[in-house]
Amino acid sequence: MKKKKVNSDVIEHVLTSLVNVTSTKTSKAHALLTVRALLKKLENNYSFLKYINITGIDSVLEQSIDDNCEDVLSCMTISKNIDAIDPQEIGGSIQNIVDTLKNYLGKKAGYYFIREFRDVLGDEYHSIIKNMGVDLRLIDLQNELYNLDSTQYKLKDDDTVNIAYLEKKE
Repeated sequence: MKKKKVNSDVIEHVLTSLVNVTSTKTSKAHALLTVRALLKKLENNYSFLKYINITGIDSVLEQSIDDNCEDVLSCMTISKNIDAIDPQEIGGSIQNIVDTLKNYLGKKAGYYFIREFRDVLGDEYHSIIKNMGVDLRLIDLQNELYNLDSTQYKLKDDDTVNIAYLEKKE
């Protein structure tokens, strides 16, 4: 029987996957700095993010990141205090981090980012974060809807039932 993953395990795997995918578009140092800055920014909304610390990259040139951080995990520490946080809150923060990184990368790169992230994350962790309220397949589908030829269709949001639908343009 598999051991249930605690919040700290999930966040560690998610952040490591995010850094690894992001670093394919930029350097590992830049990816770590971006994720660290994003976590700091989101601390106002999710105070438990203060339990995540990314160090060892402050005074490091991007080329020598491997000297101080052999891998992403050696730069990251996550306090076990995060395990006491409601998984739905953790899911909300993960959703916000993924959305922000996707938007940061731009429309085209962001589209592929979600697919790569889902692949690197793996089915087990995708299932875990889906139970926390983060569905990467849904995000992927939304990306496809938003990328449809805008000359033929327009996307209409209906906030009352939390859905979006396509309508043929006239």
